[in-house]
Amino acid sequence: MDLIFFLDENLGNCKPILESLTKSGVRYERYHDHFDPGVEDAAWLRFVGERGWVVLTKDKRTRYNQLEKATIRRYKVAEFYFGSGNMSGAEMGSALDKAISSIRRICEVQQPPFIGRISKSGIVTLVENSRGSTHERKRRRRTT
Repeated sequence: MDLIFFLDENLGNCKPILESLTKSGVRYERYHDHFDPGVEDAAWLRFVGERGWVVLTKDKRTRYNQLEKATIRRYKVAEFYFGSGNMSGAEMGSALDKAISSIRRICEVQQPPFIGRISKSGIVTLVENSRGSTHERKRRRRTT
């Protein structure tokens, strides 16, 4: 799989992330190269899904927004978000450096749609896939 990240509106000019991706040999597209500021997330998520690109964002709320979740499912979007909302650009770049091999592996074995979380330490966790929340399924298994 040819991994191409789509950097959302908030990450497109984040120098540490751009440097991390360049150093890792990962191609990327930036929001501002395709859209004007403030375009609805559902519109650019569809665009990304249709191209088979992988979303990189710091917006962890996507998985709670029903319209965005429906768009992710419908257009088979793969998305990774930084799990700590208060990470600096340098911290996100460092986390991405550590996470990139795990992200590659997940993208090779997991069919979209899915959402993954990148921790501050670079650990990648799949939090949602085509069958729903991985957390909710684990919790249901423990109670049965």
